[in-house]
Amino acid sequence: MEKHNKRECAKCSDKETATAETLFHGVKFGIQKAFCIAFEMTCTTKSTSSIQTGKRYGINKKTSWLFIQKVRLAMKSSKLYPMTEKVQVDEFVVGGKEIGKQGRSYNSKKSKITCVLELTADGKIKRGYANIIDDYSVKSIKLLFEEHISKDTNVKTDQWTAYKIIAKTYKITQEKSVPPKNIKEMHAIIHQVKTAIRTIQSHVKKEHLQNI
Repeated sequence: MEKHNKRECAKCSDKETATAETLFHGVKFGIQKAFCIAFEMTCTTKSTSSIQTGKRYGINKKTSWLFIQKVRLAMKSSKLYPMTEKVQVDEFVVGGKEIGKQGRSYNSKKSKITCVLELTADGKIKRGYANIIDDYSVKSIKLLFEEHISKDTNVKTDQWTAYKIIAKTYKITQEKSVPPKNIKEMHAIIHQVKTAIRTIQSHVKKEHLQNI
């Protein structure tokens, strides 16, 4: 365990370390390792697994998993800064193949997800968020709009019926989904998410999916 210099309040004599109230507070395997893990998680397209991280930095799987969850929680949106530039919204499913189930299906056992992506003025990906939903209803999909999208921005979606109703409140342009020809940035991100689940996680229970 690394030791850190403590600061002492001149009035109340309360002592605290430089990492107090930060992502690295209470880390027992070294600040340098913790920083490297956080850096790797935020700078790699496929993220990393707790087993892989544990082996790489010499910490056990449980400790690795707990810190990774702590980093992901810190990256969670505050919902205070709605998207105001070019925005794309789409839905997708994860959970493997099901015989006779293609596209949207209310009876599918797959996990349903809505995703929003903001682009810069020159078309580069700026940020994105995703919500696990129970169905493809207006109520479920609109929650993503209310949490992350300004009503003054231009939103591009596919031709799903729910968006026609949401368009009464938001500026939505609908076009037929033809991947990867249109909304290509969104389709690229969805592909990365699915690839990460298949190659890094291999399997994710629905109750943990929102934390990926």
